[in-house]
Amino acid sequence: MIRRTFSLLVGLLLGAAGIAQTPYTYTLPQLQGVNLQNWTAFTFPGTPNTTGGSTITFEWLACYQGGFGTNGVEMAIRTGTSTYINVLDYTGGTVDCSFLPRTVTISANLMQQALAYTGGTSLEGRVRVDDACQPGVGCASYNDPVIRNLTLTYTTESANFTSPDPSKCPGEVVQFTDASINAPTSHSWSFPGGTPATSTLPNPVVQYDTPGQYTVTLTVMTTDGESTITRTDFVTIHELPVASAGADQFMCEGESVQLQASGGSAYAWTPVDGLSNPNFGAPTASPEATTTYTVLVTSPQGCQANDQVMVTVVPLPTPVVDDGNGSLCPGDSLVLTASGAEFYTWSPNIFISGTSGNAVQVWPVADQSWTVTGTDQYGCMGETTVSIDVVPPATTPVITWEDMTLASTAAAGYQWYLEGVAITGATTQLWTPAANGNYTVAITDANGCTATSDVYFFGTLGVQSAAQEAVRVYPQPARGTLNVTGVLAGMPYRLFDAQGRSVLAGTFAAGTAIDVRTLPPGLHVLEVGVEGIRLPVVLE
Repeated sequence: MIRRTFSLLVGLLLGAAGIAQTPYTYTLPQLQGVNLQNWTAFTFPGTPNTTGGSTITFEWLACYQGGFGTNGVEMAIRTGTSTYINVLDYTGGTVDCSFLPRTVTISANLMQQALAYTGGTSLEGRVRVDDACQPGVGCASYNDPVIRNLTLTYTTESANFTSPDPSKCPGEVVQFTDASINAPTSHSWSFPGGTPATSTLPNPVVQYDTPGQYTVTLTVMTTDGESTITRTDFVTIHELPVASAGADQFMCEGESVQLQASGGSAYAWTPVDGLSNPNFGAPTASPEATTTYTVLVTSPQGCQANDQVMVTVVPLPTPVVDDGNGSLCPGDSLVLTASGAEFYTWSPNIFISGTSGNAVQVWPVADQSWTVTGTDQYGCMGETTVSIDVVPPATTPVITWEDMTLASTAAAGYQWYLEGVAITGATTQLWTPAANGNYTVAITDANGCTATSDVYFFGTLGVQSAAQEAVRVYPQPARGTLNVTGVLAGMPYRLFDAQGRSVLAGTFAAGTAIDVRTLPPGLHVLEVGVEGIRLPVVLE
């Protein structure tokens, strides 16, 4: 029996008045017989176009005889000329010859595909029953298998909408597109959590600022009545990535550091100068000057955030060494003092008091160079080489006497001493003694090196002040050499001939022998000391 309920007509009338949508209910005639074990087509006619889903209900019966297996039922909806979508596949039934109810849900998407195939005029499908019973073997009286009360039920819905991308980042906008059918005459949108929260436009744009999932509702009015569709969690607003460019870093001039960005799946650094790869999360940075880098972090969902890191370029320390005048006299030592860094290391470790510290003492025996490496608080290092020249030693000065004045060998500087004590103001090449005693002179040469003379005795009180013991001259007469004993080293002497002329002068040294080979023979007088004792001397 073909039956279409009165509710369809009532729904159409009410829908035309704009009160409710049209309900659709249609029941097909009973299907039965052995041919139902093969795919059997069915059609629900007069189906109004809808954006919603539907249900199909029916009862089925299959008889079987023990030993022939189980039974089942299958159903598919047609969406193309030879395309069917399975909506039911039940197997393993063991109930014999009893009607069993079944309800099949047709999704809104499948419903629209099926109606689109027929142009919105019908819904087509096919059904079959797996029956273990064989024709003529105990089953004929039931006309099995059987499908009865095959009914399609749905309420016509017009409201529908789409969005090209309802998955966004905070602050972005979502474009909504009306996909309603049956020529809607008005639209009423609801966007909880969005801006605006409502709209009457067919295709509104809405902004969402806060991460989360949001429900969207659309109500339309058509000639078929009012229709509402609500899609829960339709819009997804993703969290922004937690961008991190890493901690600020210090870098020694000429070196490099590695940046460490995190928080996303893609990275873009700016500026790109000095970076090994600006599109890598951990590039190597080699800036020439202090630089602040900004990284744009993108999440897998396409959301972006940024962070900054400063790379401070620390200039290399330049140690400065105070080396005096850079020269050293043999046997002397010199303190080298470095500045310009926090820590110092000296090399090579030769003729030097240590290899660390800002001040070291050196005593090279020949020209020598050292390298001092300065390290600052960041570990940056710079180095300087210092060279010390070892100059020749100063020449030992010689003291001579003439006309009551002591004279030193020429030098750059002088200091006279009496009995080992420096004489105040005695800093010239010539010095007139004010007292008898042992005199020395210390000179300084052009290189700053010093040397001290031998002791020179100066005396004006006669032989008693000059002699260590009784003065004695021999042999008498002397031939070639005149020996003198009993005088102090440094005592001056003069030899006069018989006419009182000075023919020889000099200074005694310990154990002195006076060479008289060049003097004529005859009587002479030896004067010891300044206006001191005079002794006769006979020369051959």
